[in-house]
This record gives sequence, C-alpha cells and structure tokens, in this order.
Amino acid sequence: MPGTRRTVCTVSFNGSEEVEVFRAFLPPEKFDFVDLAPGPVPAERPGPAAGPGSSGDSGRTWILDACRPAVRCDVVIYAGEFAGRFFGTRPYSLGLQAMEEASCQARCDGLFHHAQEVFLLACNTLATKDEDRRTPAEYLQVLLDHGFDRASAEDVVEMRYGPLGPSFRETLRRTFAGVPRVYGFASVAPRSEYTVPMFASYLRATGDYARYLDQAEGRFDANRELPRGFHGTALTQAAGLRPSEPGASDRDAICALYDEGGSTLDRLRIARDVMSHEDFLAFVPTLEVFLDRHPPRDLDATSRAVFGEIQALDAARERVLGLARDLNASALKLELADFSLQMGWMTPGELRRVAVDGARQLLAGPFTSEVTDVICEIAKHVNLGDEFGADDLPSGVFGRAEGVRLVDCLHPADARVNAHLSEALDSADSSLRLWAAYALSRRLPLDDRTLTQLARYLDDPLPDLRERVRWSFRAQGVVSDAVIATVGARDPLLAHELRPYDRRGRGGEWLAFVRWGTRSPYANAATR
Repeated sequence: MPGTRRTVCTVSFNGSEEVEVFRAFLPPEKFDFVDLAPGPVPAERPGPAAGPGSSGDSGRTWILDACRPAVRCDVVIYAGEFAGRFFGTRPYSLGLQAMEEASCQARCDGLFHHAQEVFLLACNTLATKDEDRRTPAEYLQVLLDHGFDRASAEDVVEMRYGPLGPSFRETLRRTFAGVPRVYGFASVAPRSEYTVPMFASYLRATGDYARYLDQAEGRFDANRELPRGFHGTALTQAAGLRPSEPGASDRDAICALYDEGGSTLDRLRIARDVMSHEDFLAFVPTLEVFLDRHPPRDLDATSRAVFGEIQALDAARERVLGLARDLNASALKLELADFSLQMGWMTPGELRRVAVDGARQLLAGPFTSEVTDVICEIAKHVNLGDEFGADDLPSGVFGRAEGVRLVDCLHPADARVNAHLSEALDSADSSLRLWAAYALSRRLPLDDRTLTQLARYLDDPLPDLRERVRWSFRAQGVVSDAVIATVGARDPLLAHELRPYDRRGRGGEWLAFVRWGTRSPYANAATR
C-alpha cells in the first residue's frame, strides 16, 4: 500500500554481501530489514549416541520459530548455496520439505505468501527436471566437492533429475504460493562478487524501489529490468502457484498430509487419491513423512481399510518396486525399499536382502568415504551386524577414521573387531582414535581383555577420548575385580564408582579417601 513501510526479510547462509546491496539502496525510512536466520546455538557435548563431530539440522524448528504474526515480508531474499536445501558456511541450513511444510501453516503466511518479490540466490533454485549443461554425474561430483556425503548427494541428484519428488521449481512455487514474482536460477548461479554489482545496477535502474513495489503489486507479468542486469546468467522468473492453476490441488493435498490437526482417515483418503495419479512419485517424499508419523500398525480399523486400498494400487506398487529393484546400490534404493516395506509391498526379508546385497556390492569395491556414507544410510534401515565379519571388511579399514565409521555403522558381531578397534586407539591420528573409542562404546558389554586395554586411556591427553572411555566403563554394567584394579591404577574415583555397592567402604579404599581429605567419591562422580 502506498506510503506504508515495507519489510525485507532475509536469510544469508554464507556472507551477507547480496543482502547488504539491498540495504545500501533502500532508504531506512521506507524499509525495515528482518533477519529470519536462527540465533547462535550453544555448543553441547555430544551424548553417548552421537559420533565425533556429529550435529543435527534444526531447519524444521527454526523456520517455524521465525513465523510470527508481526512479520509480514514484502520482499524475501535467500542467499547461499542450494541442493535441495539452502546451506552455506553458517551453522544452519533449511531443507525444501521444512520450507514447504512451514508454508502450509497459517501462522507462516507472512513469511511465504505476502511478498511481492522473492529472490532465491543460489544454484538450481528454479531448476526443472530437465538436464542443463551439467550431467547428473557432474552434478553429483559438484555436491561431493561441496562436502555432501555420498548418500545425501545421490538423493539430491535424484530429486533434481529423477522421477522421485517434484522439481525444485515446482516445490518453491508451491512454497511461495500467491507471490507474483519469484526469481532464482535454472542452473548455475554466479558468485556474490558478480551478483552484487548486478543487483546494484538493477536497483539503480529501478529508482524508487518502494514506488516500484506499489506499482507492481499483484502483477504477474515479467520483470524486464532484472534480466537485463543479469544478462548471460541462468536467472529465471516464476510466479508462486495461483489458486486457478491445476497444481493448486496438489499443494492442497500436500498441505493436508502435513497437517497434524486433520484426521488421519481423511489424510489417508487424500494419500489414496494422489497415489492414483500418474505422477504419484512426486508425492512419495511427503507420503514417507506421513507414514513415519502414522505407522500403518497404529491405524484404527477404518483407516486400515483405506490404507489397504492404497496398497492395492498395482501401478504404484510395480513402479516403486521396479525402482527399488533396478537402481544401483544407493541410499535412494534403500529409501524406496523401506517405503515399499511401509506399504506392505515388500517383506522384511526382501528388504533385508536388498540391504545385504547392496552392502556386499559396496564392500567388494574400492573403499572410499562415499562407500561409508551409503553403508551408514543402508544400516539405518536394516541391522547388518550378523551378515558381516572382520574378514568381509575392506583392507586398511581400521587405519582410517572413515573406515572406523563404516565399521561402527555396519556393527559386525564378530568379536575380533574389538581387537582391531583397540589397536586403532594407539594411532597418531586423533580423529581415528576418537572414532575407535566411540565405536567401542557402542559394542557394550565388552570382554575383560578389551576393557583392560581400554583402561590405558583413562588419563589420555585427548579430553573427549577420556570422557568416552569413562562413559564406556560406566555403561558396561558389571565389571570384574581384575578390570576394576586396572582402572584404579589410572582413575581411583572411577574404580570406586564401578565397585559393587555392597563392597564399597569395606576395605582400605574408602578409608584411603578419608585419609586423603578428599570429598566423597559419590560427589565427584555426580559432577563429572
């Protein structure tokens, strides 16, 4: 509305150069800038279930936290890198599913549906399923070079080029439904050192940007000035999905499936309808989320009957099973197989066979960090420990941190693995030592020989390794007297803690604590 202050909402996943050029050209008396990004997250020590260096992606939480009634964005700028999610050098990211689910909530309308212009400044944000100048193999390598693990990179490539899921362009058109002008890149985006002068040229040519927004309000026609400034790039313009378009019903269906306030029965009927579509594979990622939150075993009788109708859809079943059967060993193959299991189209035994065959195929080839990534993804779906022993592991696997991570995911039941992991604790590579200690802590209870070796590291120079070893002894359960004696040589307080309660204080050990004038070992233990 003419004369009112406008709000520019921003999220920068790398530097803020592109946001700053807008700030430089837009007068503060006419524009407010609101940073939607989450504040700093306090560092926490990983718990016993977390591996060295692990972290979570809180995108689903923080974008919902940014949805506040007072925030109504007239202009939206997302700047960073993109591969099915926005990411960069800053300690947060935001996936497309998290964005789309948030955009379905009424309290988030101000973030996603009020704007006149949305700028999605990253590669492929408005890409279709069509190939561009990069082949899928080349795009996969780009993602690996950007630090994606193999499993995640394969999923992104499949979402970019394959039949599973909608295109990035269509997902973002749904996410910003109703927005007249959405700008992004159909392929590679220029770096910020190139886009900053391009935006400066565009804003200079636009002149009074507030008046421009007033005049452009509700107009879905092409912006002719912006492409001039970005001549020679893959910049493209789209419009948020409008209610009159055929795809609007797809958005309604997806939002309904995400809506935990709706009845499960009604949402299953919607799932049945979309699974009957020829393009049903575009809905599979959303259906996976729905089934994870509403497992078929927990459905009531009426809902189970509708779920049975979905299971009986022959075309959908054959298409999914065909992909699960024919794809190369990958995280995506296991994801589709797991979806088939949820749907009752594949038995647990068949899923296990897909997983074991895929793991054997990967272990037989050259050992790489990408192999580790995919093995770990497979192991999320199926416990492989009884299928593989120490002799099945690639040569040199215990000499690399990535190798020990693979061993931890595979989790072989073979007791010989403990000895190999114990040897890795003596490595000069601190990362390898931490992963070895972590992997051993996940193989409890340990035998006395391994525990005796582990006790040598209770006073190790690496603090995280010391804490991991202590945690292992505390979580072990019953510990023999011989092991407790070995522990006592390096950590008397821990040894006292490990001794069975009915023997505490009966011998000279408790008196020794009293003579030394220390606090109670229980008090020490409580603060560790």
